[in-house]
Amino acid sequence: MKVVCPIAGVGKRLQPFTFTKPKAFLKVAGKTVIDHAMEMLKETFPKGTDVLFVVGYKKDMIIKHITEIYGDYFSLKFEEQEQRGTIDDVPIFPGLGHAICIARECGFLPEDNSTHGLFVFLSDRLPIDGFKGIHESFEASNFDGIISVSIVDHPEHYGVVKVDENNQITLMVEKPKEFVSNIVISGIYEFNVKATNEILDYLQEMVKNPIPEDQEYQFTPALQNLVEKNYHITTYQMKSEIIDIGRPESFIAGNKFFLEKAKLNTEFHQIENSHIIQPTYIGKSVTVKNSIVGPFVSVGDNVEINSSIIQNSAIGDSSSLTRVITSDSIIGDGCHLEDIIKAHITVGDRSVIASGRNSD
Repeated sequence: MKVVCPIAGVGKRLQPFTFTKPKAFLKVAGKTVIDHAMEMLKETFPKGTDVLFVVGYKKDMIIKHITEIYGDYFSLKFEEQEQRGTIDDVPIFPGLGHAICIARECGFLPEDNSTHGLFVFLSDRLPIDGFKGIHESFEASNFDGIISVSIVDHPEHYGVVKVDENNQITLMVEKPKEFVSNIVISGIYEFNVKATNEILDYLQEMVKNPIPEDQEYQFTPALQNLVEKNYHITTYQMKSEIIDIGRPESFIAGNKFFLEKAKLNTEFHQIENSHIIQPTYIGKSVTVKNSIVGPFVSVGDNVEINSSIIQNSAIGDSSSLTRVITSDSIIGDGCHLEDIIKAHITVGDRSVIASGRNSD
């Protein structure tokens, strides 16, 4: 099995955090999103597995980080997906369908591929249960492919599927305007060799057709093509939620889920006259004075918290908070916040906010 991870996009919905780093470098429960995903990948596939990262935005940062930490375990390859323009100075990339097509264009999955299927995971979708369950389910089945799915209240924002009584997919539609199903594609895919080649054949033809600059080449049409050609594709519903890190509210939810699951250290140093409510992750060299932190707070390394109350939030590395009361917030790296009372705040890296008056 060969693994592909598209990781080129900017993560516009997570700005201002993504001004300085890729969205996969945001931390959830003490680890970056991409580190969570790579640890899950190590639990699923053997040493030496070929992994292709399709990079773009902040590519050098991604390549350096992944190579240094995971280069001894995986056989890594990086290919750039070039941006096709900008909108409001934000780079625009060709989309997931084009990213998967690159796997053949760069020779990672050659046209005469006869020994390797394809496993795809998205860098901004974190499955609480990991990748192992869906991979083992596929290996034990006779299906040509398997796709992770979730049940949601607003399926119009996603690719959706319909299934028959045997859990075989009968229809796939990208962001339907009219209701089709509440079963949505959630970002993990695995296919055998025959289905992989059919997907790549379809994508190679699709990307030859020009599209408007503000649109993307979608992956879902290639999957619907499999269904129409009578490939047997099934779904795998995760036991726990898949977290869409690309949305701030989902990022906070993901932080909470991982904190609930993680084995957290409960012995803290440099904690003075303060109360840490579990589950809470405290990084290295963190000082907490006269404060209440938690529950569901992730605190990065080298952080100072003074006279504050923080709940259900994520705080990046090397930040300082003084007289801050907040919840459901994301605070970036190297920030300085002082005299703030406000929930649901989002503060990008290296921001300074010092208010002489409180707001609610």
